[in-house]
Amino acid sequence: MTVRTACACGATYDLKDEYAGQRLACPRCGAAVEAPALPPPPPVRQQEGGPVFERDLFLLDQRHLAVDEKYSITDGGGAPLLFAERPARAILKSLAIVGGLLAGLLNYFLGLLLLGAAKDAGLPFPLLFAAAVWIRYGSLFVVVVAAMALSPKRHITVYRDDKRAEIVLTVTQDYRLPLLTALYTVYGADGAPLAKLYKKRLRNIFRKRWYCASLSGELLFMAREDSLILSILRRFLLGFFGLLRTNYVIYGRAGVAGEFNRRFTMLDRYVLDLGADRLRSIDRRHALALGILLDTGEGR
Repeated sequence: MTVRTACACGATYDLKDEYAGQRLACPRCGAAVEAPALPPPPPVRQQEGGPVFERDLFLLDQRHLAVDEKYSITDGGGAPLLFAERPARAILKSLAIVGGLLAGLLNYFLGLLLLGAAKDAGLPFPLLFAAAVWIRYGSLFVVVVAAMALSPKRHITVYRDDKRAEIVLTVTQDYRLPLLTALYTVYGADGAPLAKLYKKRLRNIFRKRWYCASLSGELLFMAREDSLILSILRRFLLGFFGLLRTNYVIYGRAGVAGEFNRRFTMLDRYVLDLGADRLRSIDRRHALALGILLDTGEGR
């Protein structure tokens, strides 16, 4: 940063910021010139939610020997901060899959009956062909949609510790059937809504993006996979046994604000690093909620 200084003789100079506020001699006329002081730095945003969120680094260690998805959240030195849990609801999900299969079979057999009746009625070939295509491929679509519609919502709860006595943060799944948009709402410890987290499925075909918006719809920040090539390879190779890993870059209003990385360890450890957001313009509660979703919502 430079400081522009002007002398009464008409000379102007761009000085290094280390000379800000000092009294100097004009190189042209020798008169005393006082360099203007630097403007005060912008304030660092005070984080809400308590001292636990007054930091830039969160480590998320996933506990493996559990049916539900559980995370021990620590600081950079390994000191415990929080505990997060997202129930798998495996039994209800299994029942939803069974319900989807039954719906698909019902569509298939009813379609065959209607197709036979249409043939007897002498309907034109294009309609009969379209009906046959729907019976085959539409039944698969019915299976997927019915299973999604019957699947239970999976909410995330962040506790003060693993005793689960005090809730610090809650993230609710808003849509049971997220065909085009997956939408979640972040709630504070008092139950008041804070922000919305969402992804557009059509925009995630090649490269995944998640967004955080205010309750009024204003975009606050975005997380995007860091490598387009790896993102595409993950789609075609289905992650290649977990070896193809993509990290996320978090973009705030002023540019890159942080990263969400998965460390290559025996256990799943994720690092939410917001060190680039020096003014802490991003609410750490929103970022932590998104970090958990970047794992549980993407099957990383």
